[in-house]
Amino acid sequence: MARTAKRRQQAVAQSTKNEPVAVIYKTAIYARLSREDNLNGSESIENQLEYIKSYLASRPYLECVDIYIDNGFTGTDFDRPNWQRLMEDVKDKKINCIVVKDLSRLGRNYIETGEFLEKICPFFGIRFIAINDNFDTDTAEANGQLSVSLSNIINDYYAKDISRKVTSALKTKMENGEYIGSWEKYGYLKSPENKNQLIVNPETAPVVQMIYKWRSEGMSYMGINKKLNDMGIPSPGQYKADRGIVTNNNQKAHKILWNKHMVTEILKDTVYLGHLAQRKAGQCLYAGIPYGRFDEQDWIVVENTHEALISQELFDKVQEINRAAVEKTKANHGKYDYLPKAENIYGKKFTCADCGCVIKLVRSFSTKKDKAYFTFKCPSYAEHGARACTPKKMRKADLDAAVLETIKAQFDLFIDMQATLHQLLAMKKAQIKQSGSAGEIKSLKAKIAHKKAIFSEMYRDLREGLLSQEDYAQTREVVLKEIQCLEEQLSELENTKAQNDDQLLGEKKWAMLVNKYYNAQEVSAEMVDALIESMKLNEDSTLQITFNYMDDFKAVVDKIEKLRKEVA
Repeated sequence: MARTAKRRQQAVAQSTKNEPVAVIYKTAIYARLSREDNLNGSESIENQLEYIKSYLASRPYLECVDIYIDNGFTGTDFDRPNWQRLMEDVKDKKINCIVVKDLSRLGRNYIETGEFLEKICPFFGIRFIAINDNFDTDTAEANGQLSVSLSNIINDYYAKDISRKVTSALKTKMENGEYIGSWEKYGYLKSPENKNQLIVNPETAPVVQMIYKWRSEGMSYMGINKKLNDMGIPSPGQYKADRGIVTNNNQKAHKILWNKHMVTEILKDTVYLGHLAQRKAGQCLYAGIPYGRFDEQDWIVVENTHEALISQELFDKVQEINRAAVEKTKANHGKYDYLPKAENIYGKKFTCADCGCVIKLVRSFSTKKDKAYFTFKCPSYAEHGARACTPKKMRKADLDAAVLETIKAQFDLFIDMQATLHQLLAMKKAQIKQSGSAGEIKSLKAKIAHKKAIFSEMYRDLREGLLSQEDYAQTREVVLKEIQCLEEQLSELENTKAQNDDQLLGEKKWAMLVNKYYNAQEVSAEMVDALIESMKLNEDSTLQITFNYMDDFKAVVDKIEKLRKEVA
Protein backbone atom coordinates (compact mmCIF):
# COMPACT_ATOMS: atom_id res chain seq x y z
CA MET A 1 0.00 0.00 0.00
CA ALA A 2 1.04 3.61 -0.64
CA ARG A 3 1.09 4.71 3.02
CA THR A 4 3.71 4.68 5.80
CA ALA A 5 3.54 2.76 9.05
CA LYS A 6 3.57 6.07 10.93
CA ARG A 7 0.40 7.22 9.24
CA ARG A 8 -1.28 3.90 10.07
CA GLN A 9 -0.50 4.45 13.75
CA GLN A 10 -2.02 7.93 13.55
CA ALA A 11 -5.14 6.45 12.01
CA VAL A 12 -5.66 4.25 15.02
CA ALA A 13 -5.38 7.19 17.41
CA GLN A 14 -7.91 9.46 15.68
CA SER A 15 -9.86 10.05 12.50
CA THR A 16 -9.94 13.36 10.69
CA LYS A 17 -13.04 15.51 10.66
CA ASN A 18 -13.94 14.71 7.06
CA GLU A 19 -13.04 11.01 7.08
CA PRO A 20 -15.41 8.49 8.74
CA VAL A 21 -14.13 5.90 11.17
CA ALA A 22 -14.00 2.49 9.50
CA VAL A 23 -16.92 0.89 11.35
CA ILE A 24 -18.84 -1.94 9.72
CA TYR A 25 -22.56 -1.53 10.38
CA LYS A 26 -24.83 -4.57 10.52
CA THR A 27 -27.45 -3.07 8.24
CA ALA A 28 -31.14 -3.85 7.74
CA ILE A 29 -33.05 -2.83 4.62
CA TYR A 30 -36.65 -1.93 5.49
CA ALA A 31 -39.37 -1.52 2.85
CA ARG A 32 -43.09 -0.89 3.38
CA LEU A 33 -46.06 -0.59 1.07
CA SER A 34 -49.60 0.19 2.15
CA ARG A 35 -52.74 -0.48 0.13
CA GLU A 36 -52.97 3.22 -0.74
CA ASP A 37 -49.39 3.20 -2.08
CA ASN A 38 -50.26 0.46 -4.57
CA LEU A 39 -51.50 3.20 -6.85
CA ASN A 40 -47.96 4.57 -7.10
CA GLY A 41 -45.57 2.29 -9.01
CA SER A 42 -42.49 4.22 -7.92
CA GLU A 43 -43.16 3.15 -4.33
CA SER A 44 -43.35 -0.56 -5.15
CA ILE A 45 -41.45 -2.95 -2.89
CA GLU A 46 -39.19 -3.92 -5.80
CA ASN A 47 -38.29 -0.30 -6.54
CA GLN A 48 -37.62 0.45 -2.89
CA LEU A 49 -35.29 -2.55 -2.54
CA GLU A 50 -33.43 -1.79 -5.77
CA TYR A 51 -32.98 1.85 -4.73
CA ILE A 52 -31.64 0.98 -1.26
CA LYS A 53 -29.34 -1.78 -2.56
CA SER A 54 -27.85 0.68 -5.06
CA TYR A 55 -27.19 3.07 -2.18
CA LEU A 56 -25.48 0.35 -0.10
CA ALA A 57 -23.35 -0.83 -3.02
CA SER A 58 -21.26 2.34 -2.89
CA ARG A 59 -20.91 2.20 0.90
CA PRO A 60 -19.04 -0.99 1.87
CA TYR A 61 -19.19 -0.08 5.56
CA LEU A 62 -23.00 -0.67 5.43
CA GLU A 63 -23.13 -4.47 5.33
CA CYS A 64 -26.63 -5.77 4.57
CA VAL A 65 -27.56 -8.47 7.09
CA ASP A 66 -31.26 -8.94 6.33
CA ILE A 67 -34.21 -7.47 4.43
CA TYR A 68 -37.53 -6.70 6.15
CA ILE A 69 -40.69 -6.12 4.10
CA ASP A 70 -44.20 -5.14 5.26
CA ASN A 71 -46.42 -5.30 2.19
CA GLY A 72 -49.97 -4.01 2.60
CA PHE A 73 -49.47 -2.47 6.06
CA THR A 74 -50.34 1.10 7.00
CA GLY A 75 -47.70 3.57 8.12
CA THR A 76 -49.94 5.13 10.74
CA ASP A 77 -48.62 2.82 13.46
CA PHE A 78 -45.74 0.38 14.05
CA ASP A 79 -47.88 -2.74 14.49
CA ARG A 80 -46.37 -4.52 11.47
CA PRO A 81 -44.99 -8.09 11.57
CA ASN A 82 -41.64 -7.53 9.87
CA TRP A 83 -41.03 -4.24 11.67
CA GLN A 84 -41.56 -6.12 14.94
CA ARG A 85 -39.13 -8.82 13.72
CA LEU A 86 -36.61 -6.10 12.89
CA MET A 87 -36.92 -4.60 16.37
CA GLU A 88 -36.35 -8.03 17.93
CA ASP A 89 -33.15 -8.36 15.89
CA VAL A 90 -32.11 -4.89 17.04
CA LYS A 91 -32.62 -5.94 20.67
CA ASP A 92 -30.59 -9.10 20.00
CA LYS A 93 -27.79 -6.89 18.55
CA LYS A 94 -28.03 -8.52 15.13
CA ILE A 95 -28.76 -5.10 13.59
CA ASN A 96 -27.33 -1.66 14.41
CA CYS A 97 -28.25 0.27 11.26
CA ILE A 98 -31.58 0.66 9.40
CA VAL A 99 -31.89 2.08 5.89
CA VAL A 100 -35.17 3.12 4.24
CA LYS A 101 -35.96 4.90 0.99
CA ASP A 102 -37.61 7.82 2.79
CA LEU A 103 -39.17 8.64 6.14
CA SER A 104 -42.70 7.84 4.96
CA ARG A 105 -41.64 4.16 4.69
CA LEU A 106 -40.76 4.24 8.39
CA GLY A 107 -44.13 5.71 9.34
CA ARG A 108 -46.65 8.46 8.74
CA ASN A 109 -47.49 9.20 12.37
CA TYR A 110 -45.11 12.05 13.21
CA ILE A 111 -45.37 11.54 16.99
CA GLU A 112 -44.48 7.83 16.90
CA THR A 113 -41.84 8.35 14.20
CA GLY A 114 -40.25 11.20 16.15
CA GLU A 115 -40.28 9.06 19.29
CA PHE A 116 -38.44 6.31 17.40
CA LEU A 117 -35.77 8.63 15.96
CA GLU A 118 -35.18 10.67 19.11
CA LYS A 119 -35.44 8.00 21.81
CA ILE A 120 -35.38 4.45 20.47
CA CYS A 121 -32.44 4.91 18.08
CA PRO A 122 -30.10 6.42 20.71
CA PHE A 123 -31.20 3.88 23.33
CA PHE A 124 -30.30 0.88 21.17
CA GLY A 125 -27.41 2.60 19.38
CA ILE A 126 -29.12 2.38 15.99
CA ARG A 127 -27.91 4.35 13.00
CA PHE A 128 -30.95 5.30 10.90
CA ILE A 129 -30.72 6.48 7.28
CA ALA A 130 -33.57 7.84 5.14
CA ILE A 131 -32.00 8.21 1.68
CA ASN A 132 -34.39 10.57 -0.11
CA ASP A 133 -34.71 12.81 2.95
CA ASN A 134 -30.90 13.02 3.15
CA PHE A 135 -31.18 12.10 6.82
CA ASP A 136 -28.61 10.10 8.78
CA THR A 137 -28.65 9.96 12.59
CA ASP A 138 -24.85 9.77 12.57
CA THR A 139 -24.53 13.18 10.89
CA ALA A 140 -27.83 14.91 11.72
CA GLU A 141 -27.58 18.32 13.35
CA ALA A 142 -30.24 20.73 14.63
CA ASN A 143 -31.34 21.83 11.14
CA GLY A 144 -31.50 18.23 10.03
CA GLN A 145 -33.64 17.29 13.00
CA LEU A 146 -36.00 20.19 12.19
CA SER A 147 -36.23 18.98 8.58
CA VAL A 148 -37.09 15.49 9.76
CA SER A 149 -39.77 16.81 12.10
CA LEU A 150 -41.36 18.78 9.26
CA SER A 151 -41.17 15.74 6.98
CA ASN A 152 -42.84 13.57 9.63
CA ILE A 153 -45.63 16.12 10.06
CA ILE A 154 -46.19 16.16 6.29
CA ASN A 155 -46.31 12.34 6.20
CA ASP A 156 -48.77 12.31 9.09
CA TYR A 157 -50.94 14.88 7.32
CA TYR A 158 -50.78 12.80 4.12
CA ALA A 159 -51.98 9.67 5.95
CA LYS A 160 -54.81 11.57 7.61
CA ASP A 161 -55.73 13.20 4.30
CA ILE A 162 -56.03 9.75 2.70
CA SER A 163 -58.11 8.61 5.68
CA ARG A 164 -60.42 11.62 5.27
CA LYS A 165 -60.88 10.98 1.54
CA VAL A 166 -61.42 7.22 1.95
CA THR A 167 -63.86 7.72 4.83
CA SER A 168 -65.79 10.32 2.85
CA ALA A 169 -65.94 8.10 -0.25
CA LEU A 170 -67.13 5.06 1.72
CA LYS A 171 -69.73 7.12 3.58
CA THR A 172 -71.13 8.34 0.25
CA LYS A 173 -71.33 4.76 -1.04
CA MET A 174 -73.16 3.61 2.09
CA GLU A 175 -75.61 6.50 1.92
CA ASN A 176 -76.31 5.56 -1.71
CA GLY A 177 -77.20 2.04 -0.61
CA GLU A 178 -74.05 0.40 -1.99
CA TYR A 179 -72.70 -2.62 -0.13
CA ILE A 180 -69.05 -2.06 0.90
CA GLY A 181 -68.33 -5.23 2.89
CA SER A 182 -65.25 -7.27 2.02
CA TRP A 183 -67.36 -10.43 1.87
CA GLU A 184 -71.00 -10.83 0.94
CA LYS A 185 -73.56 -11.61 3.61
CA TYR A 186 -74.48 -15.28 4.04
CA GLY A 187 -77.47 -15.93 1.76
CA TYR A 188 -76.24 -13.48 -0.87
CA LEU A 189 -73.52 -13.01 -3.48
CA LYS A 190 -71.90 -9.91 -4.90
CA SER A 191 -73.23 -9.14 -8.35
CA PRO A 192 -70.68 -9.93 -11.10
CA GLU A 193 -71.64 -6.65 -12.79
CA ASN A 194 -71.50 -4.51 -9.62
CA LYS A 195 -69.49 -5.58 -6.56
CA ASN A 196 -71.49 -3.11 -4.42
CA GLN A 197 -74.80 -4.86 -5.20
CA LEU A 198 -76.05 -7.96 -3.36
CA ILE A 199 -77.92 -10.67 -5.25
CA VAL A 200 -79.57 -13.84 -3.92
CA ASN A 201 -77.33 -16.92 -3.56
CA PRO A 202 -79.46 -19.91 -4.58
CA GLU A 203 -77.27 -22.25 -2.50
CA THR A 204 -77.43 -20.46 0.86
CA ALA A 205 -80.62 -18.36 0.73
CA PRO A 206 -82.84 -21.40 1.48
CA VAL A 207 -80.73 -22.09 4.59
CA VAL A 208 -81.41 -18.57 5.91
CA GLN A 209 -85.12 -19.05 5.25
CA MET A 210 -85.08 -22.40 7.14
CA ILE A 211 -83.35 -20.81 10.12
CA TYR A 212 -86.03 -18.10 10.37
CA LYS A 213 -88.82 -20.67 9.96
CA TRP A 214 -87.43 -22.93 12.72
CA ARG A 215 -87.00 -20.00 15.07
CA SER A 216 -90.55 -18.79 14.41
CA GLU A 217 -91.73 -22.26 15.42
CA GLY A 218 -90.00 -21.91 18.80
CA MET A 219 -86.77 -23.83 18.15
CA SER A 220 -83.89 -22.69 20.38
CA TYR A 221 -80.61 -21.25 19.09
CA MET A 222 -78.78 -24.41 20.13
CA GLY A 223 -81.48 -26.57 18.57
CA ILE A 224 -81.10 -24.77 15.23
CA ASN A 225 -77.34 -24.99 15.53
CA LYS A 226 -77.46 -28.76 16.12
CA LYS A 227 -79.94 -29.39 13.33
CA LEU A 228 -77.83 -27.52 10.76
CA ASN A 229 -74.73 -29.50 11.74
CA ASP A 230 -76.68 -32.79 11.72
CA MET A 231 -77.84 -32.01 8.17
CA GLY A 232 -74.23 -31.43 7.10
CA ILE A 233 -74.92 -27.87 5.89
CA PRO A 234 -71.64 -25.90 5.75
CA SER A 235 -71.47 -22.99 8.17
CA PRO A 236 -70.81 -19.48 6.75
CA GLY A 237 -67.10 -19.80 7.61
CA GLN A 238 -66.84 -23.28 6.11
CA TYR A 239 -68.77 -22.18 3.02
CA LYS A 240 -66.16 -19.48 2.37
CA ALA A 241 -63.32 -21.93 2.96
CA ASP A 242 -64.88 -24.46 0.56
CA ARG A 243 -64.93 -21.75 -2.13
CA GLY A 244 -61.26 -20.96 -1.57
CA ILE A 245 -61.90 -17.67 0.25
CA VAL A 246 -59.32 -17.29 3.01
CA THR A 247 -60.26 -15.18 6.05
CA ASN A 248 -58.86 -14.79 9.57
CA ASN A 249 -61.63 -17.04 10.88
CA ASN A 250 -61.43 -20.04 8.55
CA GLN A 251 -57.73 -20.90 8.59
CA LYS A 252 -58.27 -23.99 10.73
CA ALA A 253 -57.40 -27.62 10.12
CA HIS A 254 -60.78 -28.88 11.36
CA LYS A 255 -64.23 -28.28 9.92
CA ILE A 256 -65.90 -25.01 10.99
CA LEU A 257 -69.28 -25.94 12.47
CA TRP A 258 -72.36 -23.85 13.01
CA ASN A 259 -72.45 -22.25 16.46
CA LYS A 260 -74.83 -20.16 18.50
CA HIS A 261 -73.14 -16.89 17.57
CA MET A 262 -73.59 -17.50 13.82
CA VAL A 263 -77.27 -18.35 14.27
CA THR A 264 -78.06 -15.36 16.50
CA GLU A 265 -76.33 -12.95 14.07
CA ILE A 266 -78.42 -14.20 11.15
CA LEU A 267 -81.63 -14.03 13.19
CA LYS A 268 -81.32 -10.28 13.88
CA ASP A 269 -79.82 -8.97 10.62
CA THR A 270 -82.11 -6.65 8.63
CA VAL A 271 -80.12 -7.45 5.48
CA TYR A 272 -82.57 -10.35 4.96
CA LEU A 273 -85.42 -7.81 4.70
CA GLY A 274 -83.64 -6.22 1.74
CA HIS A 275 -82.18 -3.35 3.80
CA LEU A 276 -78.55 -2.39 4.34
CA ALA A 277 -77.40 -1.32 7.82
CA GLN A 278 -73.71 -0.37 7.55
CA ARG A 279 -71.05 1.55 9.51
CA LYS A 280 -71.72 -0.58 12.59
CA ALA A 281 -68.03 -0.45 13.49
CA GLY A 282 -64.89 1.26 12.27
CA GLN A 283 -62.19 3.82 12.97
CA CYS A 284 -61.41 7.34 11.84
CA LEU A 285 -57.70 8.13 11.62
CA TYR A 286 -58.03 11.79 10.68
CA ALA A 287 -60.39 12.43 13.61
CA GLY A 288 -58.27 10.38 16.02
CA ILE A 289 -61.06 7.83 16.66
CA PRO A 290 -59.76 4.27 17.30
CA TYR A 291 -61.54 1.16 16.04
CA GLY A 292 -64.77 0.41 17.90
CA ARG A 293 -68.46 -0.31 17.55
CA PHE A 294 -70.89 2.54 16.85
CA ASP A 295 -74.24 3.07 18.55
CA GLU A 296 -77.24 1.90 16.52
CA GLN A 297 -78.41 5.48 15.96
CA ASP A 298 -75.12 6.17 14.17
CA TRP A 299 -75.48 3.31 11.67
CA ILE A 300 -76.13 4.20 8.03
CA VAL A 301 -79.36 2.45 7.05
CA VAL A 302 -80.80 2.38 3.52
CA GLU A 303 -83.96 0.37 2.79
CA ASN A 304 -84.89 -1.74 -0.23
CA THR A 305 -81.39 -1.98 -1.69
CA HIS A 306 -81.64 -5.64 -2.76
CA GLU A 307 -84.04 -8.61 -2.87
CA ALA A 308 -85.40 -9.69 0.53
CA LEU A 309 -85.18 -13.34 1.66
CA ILE A 310 -87.87 -13.18 4.34
CA SER A 311 -91.02 -11.17 4.96
CA GLN A 312 -91.36 -8.34 7.45
CA GLU A 313 -94.03 -10.35 9.27
CA LEU A 314 -91.69 -13.34 9.77
CA PHE A 315 -88.81 -11.08 10.82
CA ASP A 316 -90.98 -9.30 13.42
CA LYS A 317 -92.25 -12.62 14.82
CA VAL A 318 -88.68 -13.89 15.22
CA GLN A 319 -87.58 -10.66 16.90
CA GLU A 320 -90.41 -11.01 19.40
CA ILE A 321 -89.29 -14.57 20.21
CA ASN A 322 -85.71 -13.31 20.57
CA ARG A 323 -86.80 -10.53 22.92
CA ALA A 324 -88.78 -12.98 25.07
CA ALA A 325 -85.68 -15.20 25.33
CA VAL A 326 -83.59 -12.20 26.41
CA GLU A 327 -86.19 -11.21 29.03
CA LYS A 328 -86.19 -14.76 30.41
CA THR A 329 -82.40 -14.71 30.65
CA LYS A 330 -82.50 -11.34 32.41
CA ALA A 331 -85.10 -12.64 34.86
CA ASN A 332 -82.80 -15.54 35.76
CA HIS A 333 -79.73 -13.31 35.95
CA GLY A 334 -78.48 -13.04 39.49
CA LYS A 335 -80.63 -15.96 40.62
CA TYR A 336 -77.63 -17.67 42.17
CA ASP A 337 -75.67 -14.60 43.21
CA TYR A 338 -75.66 -15.86 46.79
CA LEU A 339 -73.30 -18.63 45.68
CA PRO A 340 -69.59 -17.98 45.09
CA LYS A 341 -68.15 -17.06 41.68
CA ALA A 342 -64.68 -17.63 40.26
CA GLU A 343 -62.41 -15.74 37.86
CA ASN A 344 -60.71 -17.43 34.92
CA ILE A 345 -57.17 -16.20 35.58
CA TYR A 346 -55.74 -18.10 32.58
CA GLY A 347 -57.78 -16.38 29.86
CA LYS A 348 -56.73 -16.95 26.25
CA LYS A 349 -53.48 -18.61 27.31
CA PHE A 350 -55.39 -21.80 28.19
CA THR A 351 -56.53 -23.73 25.09
CA CYS A 352 -57.66 -27.18 23.99
CA ALA A 353 -54.75 -29.31 22.74
CA ASP A 354 -56.92 -30.72 19.91
CA CYS A 355 -59.27 -28.03 18.56
CA GLY A 356 -57.37 -24.95 19.76
CA CYS A 357 -60.41 -23.28 21.35
CA VAL A 358 -59.95 -21.28 24.54
CA ILE A 359 -60.93 -23.46 27.50
CA LYS A 360 -63.95 -22.05 29.35
CA LEU A 361 -64.59 -21.91 33.08
CA VAL A 362 -68.08 -23.25 33.80
CA ARG A 363 -70.05 -22.80 37.02
CA SER A 364 -72.52 -25.52 37.99
CA PHE A 365 -74.70 -26.06 41.05
CA SER A 366 -75.62 -28.82 43.44
CA THR A 367 -79.10 -30.35 43.35
CA LYS A 368 -80.09 -28.35 46.39
CA LYS A 369 -78.60 -25.21 44.84
CA ASP A 370 -76.53 -24.64 47.96
CA LYS A 371 -73.09 -25.23 46.43
CA ALA A 372 -71.26 -24.04 43.30
CA TYR A 373 -68.72 -26.07 41.36
CA PHE A 374 -66.14 -24.73 38.91
CA THR A 375 -64.85 -26.78 35.99
CA PHE A 376 -62.74 -25.98 32.94
CA LYS A 377 -64.23 -27.49 29.78
CA CYS A 378 -63.55 -27.53 26.04
CA PRO A 379 -66.33 -25.33 24.56
CA SER A 380 -66.22 -27.12 21.19
CA TYR A 381 -67.08 -30.46 22.76
CA ALA A 382 -69.66 -28.87 25.07
CA GLU A 383 -71.50 -27.32 22.10
CA HIS A 384 -70.97 -29.87 19.33
CA GLY A 385 -69.95 -33.13 20.98
CA ALA A 386 -67.63 -35.66 19.36
CA ARG A 387 -68.09 -34.14 15.87
CA ALA A 388 -65.99 -31.17 16.98
CA CYS A 389 -63.54 -32.45 19.61
CA THR A 390 -62.85 -34.97 22.34
CA PRO A 391 -64.21 -34.57 25.89
CA LYS A 392 -61.95 -32.52 28.14
CA LYS A 393 -62.65 -31.13 31.56
CA MET A 394 -60.75 -30.41 34.75
CA ARG A 395 -61.86 -29.11 38.12
CA LYS A 396 -60.59 -25.61 38.78
CA ALA A 397 -59.11 -26.61 42.13
CA ASP A 398 -57.18 -29.48 40.50
CA LEU A 399 -55.96 -27.25 37.69
CA ASP A 400 -54.76 -24.51 40.05
CA ALA A 401 -52.93 -27.08 42.17
CA ALA A 402 -51.28 -28.66 39.10
CA VAL A 403 -50.18 -25.28 37.74
CA LEU A 404 -48.73 -24.20 41.11
CA GLU A 405 -46.89 -27.52 41.46
CA THR A 406 -45.41 -27.17 37.95
CA ILE A 407 -44.30 -23.60 38.64
CA LYS A 408 -42.62 -24.68 41.90
CA ALA A 409 -40.88 -27.57 40.10
CA GLN A 410 -39.56 -25.12 37.50
CA PHE A 411 -38.33 -22.82 40.26
CA ASP A 412 -36.57 -25.70 42.06
CA LEU A 413 -34.87 -26.70 38.83
CA PHE A 414 -33.63 -23.15 38.34
CA ILE A 415 -32.33 -22.92 41.94
CA ASP A 416 -30.31 -26.12 41.42
CA MET A 417 -29.00 -24.78 38.11
CA GLN A 418 -28.06 -21.46 39.68
CA ALA A 419 -26.00 -23.20 42.39
CA THR A 420 -24.22 -25.27 39.73
CA LEU A 421 -23.56 -22.19 37.60
CA HIS A 422 -21.96 -20.25 40.44
CA GLN A 423 -19.82 -23.23 41.41
CA LEU A 424 -18.54 -23.60 37.85
CA LEU A 425 -17.93 -19.84 37.53
CA ALA A 426 -15.81 -19.95 40.68
CA MET A 427 -13.76 -22.79 39.22
CA LYS A 428 -13.37 -20.90 35.94
CA LYS A 429 -12.26 -17.79 37.81
CA ALA A 430 -9.54 -19.79 39.56
CA GLN A 431 -8.36 -21.12 36.21
CA ILE A 432 -8.19 -17.63 34.73
CA LYS A 433 -6.20 -16.38 37.71
CA GLN A 434 -3.67 -19.18 37.26
CA SER A 435 -3.38 -18.76 33.48
CA GLY A 436 -2.62 -15.04 33.66
CA SER A 437 -5.18 -14.11 31.00
CA ALA A 438 -4.71 -10.36 31.58
CA GLY A 439 -1.61 -10.42 29.40
CA GLU A 440 -3.44 -12.37 26.72
CA ILE A 441 -6.27 -9.81 26.71
CA LYS A 442 -3.78 -6.98 26.33
CA SER A 443 -2.04 -8.79 23.45
CA LEU A 444 -5.33 -9.45 21.63
CA LYS A 445 -6.40 -5.81 21.94
CA ALA A 446 -3.13 -4.68 20.41
CA LYS A 447 -3.55 -7.11 17.50
CA ILE A 448 -7.12 -5.93 16.88
CA ALA A 449 -6.04 -2.28 16.93
CA HIS A 450 -3.35 -3.07 14.39
CA LYS A 451 -5.78 -4.85 12.06
CA LYS A 452 -8.32 -2.02 12.32
CA ALA A 453 -5.62 0.48 11.48
CA ILE A 454 -4.91 -1.50 8.32
CA PHE A 455 -8.62 -1.59 7.50
CA SER A 456 -9.00 2.17 8.03
CA GLU A 457 -6.01 2.80 5.77
CA MET A 458 -7.47 0.55 3.05
CA TYR A 459 -10.75 2.49 3.10
CA ARG A 460 -8.93 5.82 2.78
CA ASP A 461 -6.91 4.45 -0.13
CA LEU A 462 -10.14 3.33 -1.79
CA ARG A 463 -11.74 6.77 -1.38
CA GLU A 464 -8.68 8.55 -2.75
CA GLY A 465 -8.38 6.22 -5.76
CA LEU A 466 -5.13 4.64 -4.60
CA LEU A 467 -6.74 1.21 -4.31
CA SER A 468 -9.09 -0.43 -6.81
CA GLN A 469 -12.55 -1.66 -5.80
CA GLU A 470 -11.55 -5.23 -6.68
CA ASP A 471 -8.36 -5.18 -4.58
CA TYR A 472 -10.24 -3.54 -1.73
CA ALA A 473 -13.00 -6.17 -1.78
CA GLN A 474 -10.54 -9.09 -1.78
CA THR A 475 -8.34 -7.72 1.00
CA ARG A 476 -11.33 -6.48 3.00
CA GLU A 477 -12.75 -10.00 3.44
CA VAL A 478 -9.42 -11.33 4.70
CA VAL A 479 -8.87 -8.48 7.17
CA LEU A 480 -12.45 -8.59 8.45
CA LYS A 481 -12.25 -12.32 9.11
CA GLU A 482 -8.99 -11.83 11.01
CA ILE A 483 -10.55 -9.03 13.08
CA GLN A 484 -13.65 -11.13 13.76
CA CYS A 485 -11.55 -14.09 14.89
CA LEU A 486 -9.47 -11.94 17.24
CA GLU A 487 -12.56 -10.19 18.63
CA GLU A 488 -14.22 -13.55 19.34
CA GLN A 489 -11.16 -14.65 21.31
CA LEU A 490 -11.10 -11.36 23.20
CA SER A 491 -14.84 -11.49 23.85
CA GLU A 492 -14.54 -15.00 25.25
CA LEU A 493 -11.84 -13.94 27.71
CA GLU A 494 -13.56 -10.70 28.74
CA ASN A 495 -17.02 -12.28 29.05
CA THR A 496 -15.71 -15.05 31.25
CA LYS A 497 -14.19 -12.43 33.53
CA ALA A 498 -17.35 -10.32 33.56
CA GLN A 499 -19.61 -13.28 34.31
CA ASN A 500 -17.77 -13.83 37.58
CA ASP A 501 -19.00 -10.43 38.72
CA ASP A 502 -22.37 -10.17 36.98
CA GLN A 503 -25.22 -12.60 36.59
CA LEU A 504 -26.37 -13.66 33.15
CA LEU A 505 -29.39 -11.66 32.00
CA GLY A 506 -31.46 -14.86 31.90
CA GLU A 507 -30.38 -15.74 35.42
CA LYS A 508 -31.44 -12.29 36.62
CA LYS A 509 -34.92 -12.68 35.14
CA TRP A 510 -35.51 -16.08 36.67
CA ALA A 511 -33.95 -15.11 40.00
CA MET A 512 -36.39 -12.17 40.17
CA LEU A 513 -39.35 -14.47 39.43
CA VAL A 514 -38.24 -17.01 42.04
CA ASN A 515 -37.77 -14.30 44.63
CA LYS A 516 -41.22 -12.86 43.95
CA TYR A 517 -43.36 -15.98 43.59
CA TYR A 518 -41.60 -18.97 45.19
CA ASN A 519 -43.53 -18.79 48.46
CA ALA A 520 -46.93 -18.23 46.81
CA GLN A 521 -49.63 -20.45 48.27
CA GLU A 522 -52.00 -20.15 45.31
CA VAL A 523 -51.90 -19.21 41.64
CA SER A 524 -52.87 -15.63 40.81
CA ALA A 525 -53.60 -13.78 37.57
CA GLU A 526 -50.37 -11.81 38.10
CA MET A 527 -48.34 -15.05 38.34
CA VAL A 528 -49.91 -16.44 35.20
CA ASP A 529 -49.19 -13.25 33.27
CA ALA A 530 -45.58 -13.12 34.49
CA LEU A 531 -44.68 -16.79 34.13
CA ILE A 532 -46.85 -18.59 31.59
CA GLU A 533 -46.80 -18.19 27.83
CA SER A 534 -49.39 -20.88 27.02
CA MET A 535 -51.25 -23.87 28.46
CA LYS A 536 -52.93 -26.77 26.68
CA LEU A 537 -55.39 -29.29 28.12
CA ASN A 538 -55.12 -32.87 26.82
CA GLU A 539 -57.87 -35.48 26.68
CA ASP A 540 -56.33 -37.39 29.63
CA SER A 541 -56.47 -34.17 31.73
CA THR A 542 -52.70 -33.66 31.58
CA LEU A 543 -51.33 -30.19 30.96
CA GLN A 544 -48.73 -28.78 28.58
CA ILE A 545 -47.34 -25.60 30.09
CA THR A 546 -44.92 -23.34 28.21
CA PHE A 547 -43.19 -20.77 30.38
CA ASN A 548 -42.10 -17.26 29.47
CA TYR A 549 -38.36 -16.54 29.18
CA MET A 550 -37.51 -20.12 28.16
CA ASP A 551 -34.81 -18.77 25.81
CA ASP A 552 -33.19 -17.11 28.83
CA PHE A 553 -33.56 -20.33 30.82
CA LYS A 554 -31.88 -22.25 28.01
CA ALA A 555 -29.05 -19.68 27.95
CA VAL A 556 -28.28 -20.55 31.57
CA VAL A 557 -28.34 -24.28 30.72
CA ASP A 558 -26.03 -23.73 27.74
CA LYS A 559 -23.62 -21.69 29.87
CA ILE A 560 -23.46 -24.47 32.44
CA GLU A 561 -22.66 -27.06 29.78
CA LYS A 562 -19.98 -24.82 28.28
CA LEU A 563 -18.36 -24.16 31.66
CA ARG A 564 -18.37 -27.87 32.49
CA LYS A 565 -16.28 -28.56 29.39
CA GLU A 566 -13.93 -25.65 30.10
CA VAL A 567 -13.14 -26.63 33.69
CA ALA A 568 -13.01 -30.38 33.06
